Amino acid sequence: RDAAFVCSFKAHYGKNRRGVVTCAVVQSERLVAANKRLEKLKLVDAEVSKIVRTRDGDLLEVSGEENARSAAYKSANERKQYDPEQLEEYFKDRHIECWRRRLQVATPLLVFATNIVVDYQLGRATKNRRKRATEFMELVASLGPAFIKAGQALSSRPDLLPPEYLQELQKLQDRLPPFDNEQAFDQIESELGGKLQDLFERIDPEPVAAASIGQVYKGYLKTGEEVAIKVQRPNCEKIIALDIYILRRLSGLLNELLRVVKYDFDLKLIVDEFGKLIYDEIDYLNEARNAERFKDLYGNVENIFVPKVYWRYTSAKVITLEWVEGVRLESDALGENRSAMVRSLVQCSLRQMLENGFFHADPHGGNLLATKDASLCYLDFGMTSTLTQEQSYGIILAIVDLVNRDWENLVALYKRLGILDKDADEEPIVKALNDALPDVLDASVGQFNFKSVISKLGTVFYSFDFQLPPYYTAILRCLGVLEGVAIQASSVNILG
Repeated sequence: RDAAFVCSFKAHYGKNRRGVVTCAVVQSERLVAANKRLEKLKLVDAEVSKIVRTRDGDLLEVSGEENARSAAYKSANERKQYDPEQLEEYFKDRHIECWRRRLQVATPLLVFATNIVVDYQLGRATKNRRKRATEFMELVASLGPAFIKAGQALSSRPDLLPPEYLQELQKLQDRLPPFDNEQAFDQIESELGGKLQDLFERIDPEPVAAASIGQVYKGYLKTGEEVAIKVQRPNCEKIIALDIYILRRLSGLLNELLRVVKYDFDLKLIVDEFGKLIYDEIDYLNEARNAERFKDLYGNVENIFVPKVYWRYTSAKVITLEWVEGVRLESDALGENRSAMVRSLVQCSLRQMLENGFFHADPHGGNLLATKDASLCYLDFGMTSTLTQEQSYGIILAIVDLVNRDWENLVALYKRLGILDKDADEEPIVKALNDALPDVLDASVGQFNFKSVISKLGTVFYSFDFQLPPYYTAILRCLGVLEGVAIQASSVNILG
């Protein structure tokens, strides 16, 4: 007896209108009454349903955590990928917007590149390299979020930059002043399709952390759980897309300048590699999937804790995770537990890279917490990487060859992994490895320093035509960061 009905949802936005949902319904009086009771129930029990925003901007109602998770996974599978051709198409007619930013970016970059060329021609390139590296780091830091992220990515590319530049870029801090609460809360309401007071019991007014892409608030669900709500900066994707577009357009000219000083690499290809990485990182649905996968693989490992994802409060620009109380690993509050925490960190990290092939690629101090029950908690899953079995095995073989000082085998391995051209002359590379590495390898296990090994290897990578794939640079970054955390937390190296 009940008539079929059709619902259409439309979201209207403006300065004073937030996510207004209209519904055209044709149905019987009996169904109308039932739906009114359901609407009242939704306001009382946040567990009943959620309205989520799809990739196309439509609003979709789902019920229950599992349905919300399925809807989010479907949307994540359809997520916007980095596509340089789409960037070209989007920005080609936005002349004023592009030229203003192009001047801000191109002028200092071209001045810097010109200084490098002048140094080279006057024979003072080596003398001024440290100075230029510091200038480059400061330039990158001044140009905004996309460049900060690019600088951090370059800091683990010893095949592209000399050691002085790598050391300076490692100083880049991914911190910016927090943006306005009203903008943040508008973003949450827009993404999750409802008023804050209907979605959450309350949200603390001050963000607990702010970075280049987003900031984090502590919130409380209607059902009582404490949660961490990370919301993306307004227009973050567009700002990053414009900078990538401009860098691609500048890459040809910069390449020509740098070839004068023997920097012969494809800058456009490097920009595209970075574009893929940053698009993954700014998609919070992708981060949520990474977090869930990480929890499935390592959440049951002894002394390891991974926060739960709340899918009903997660979208492409908002991610809600279980709130975790804890302190950083270098905190004096840990006392004697600090060394145990470092052991858990090292063991779990090696398990990630060598056993399961899915690893947290940015385990710095801000992404790790020691909980009250002496567990190590991982946070922020925007940067993860994967290894095939062959790649994991290759890493093990490389370590064995390094320890055995079998440089011929190591060079042959790099060729098999595609890191070194098959036709490259092996003899000078073997000699360079033998000259660079013995001193750091002579250290005892207790004094062994991965950072020194990576630095010496990096000198060889930079001197010869090595091409490091993304997974290898992720490993180098992970090991370097991991050792830094271990030394800072307990004054030991990761093998100590």
